[in-house]
Amino acid sequence: MSGAFEWTDGGPDFEAYSLTLVKGMSHEELAVRLGAQPDAVMAPDTAHEMFRLSHEARSGALPDWAVLGETGNGWAFAIESPEARDRADRYASGRDLYTGHTVVNIWDSTMDPPIITVSVDGVHDWMMWEYTADQPTHPLTRRLAAEHGDGEGDGMSMENVYRALGEHYGLMLSRKTVVDRQLPHVFTEPRRLVRPRGAVCPACGENRMIVHGGGSWQPGEYRLVCTYYKVPDMPGYPPQGCPGQISGPALADVVSDEPNLKYGNVRMPVRPE
Repeated sequence: MSGAFEWTDGGPDFEAYSLTLVKGMSHEELAVRLGAQPDAVMAPDTAHEMFRLSHEARSGALPDWAVLGETGNGWAFAIESPEARDRADRYASGRDLYTGHTVVNIWDSTMDPPIITVSVDGVHDWMMWEYTADQPTHPLTRRLAAEHGDGEGDGMSMENVYRALGEHYGLMLSRKTVVDRQLPHVFTEPRRLVRPRGAVCPACGENRMIVHGGGSWQPGEYRLVCTYYKVPDMPGYPPQGCPGQISGPALADVVSDEPNLKYGNVRMPVRPE
């Protein structure tokens, strides 16, 4: 694999994308943290055949999936749709990637320049949004300004940013690794869907509650929290906000729990015995 970080886009699987790299983690563990069932990672050939069969059957939308890999120098990575990154189940107990880990995320909707966020050992370290870094005195910010100016109009490009980002944090990922399509895949979307159903916040009376946590969505694994101001106690969000929440037996009256029908659209290849 090339020793550089050559990222430019989502590769052949995604137009818009979220790329997450985590230091000191295998791609199998990363898959589970993203919501996959243990031992559900598909080999490249199996995944390609599954996509072909599902497309030919015109079975319908497939669950969220991720393309997985390892850089060869201690990082695991996952490429997935931008929407998948912010699913509610990603905040389940034991799923949070950022607590205690070094994580780089590149989020690209294709509408604006990609957003880059970096945490080192669980602490926010650097962010770039529309070619503007949030830490003007950070060594990476200083390097980019010295080499390419203060923004896109001064000659800075995302290729420049990725190259400097990779060298600063020790990232390696060649474009060839992605476009060759020889990487494992895995479905990450929950097999059961739990949604609020007419839930009113017991603290403020607003109908703005979301499911927080869940993982496999078994009873006792999730609660409803109010988002009237900001979500409390959620990694990556400020602590202030409406404290209203519903948990325990009361959830039975304010949530719907149903199987994820997208899994019925998957056509897996049958291997000869």
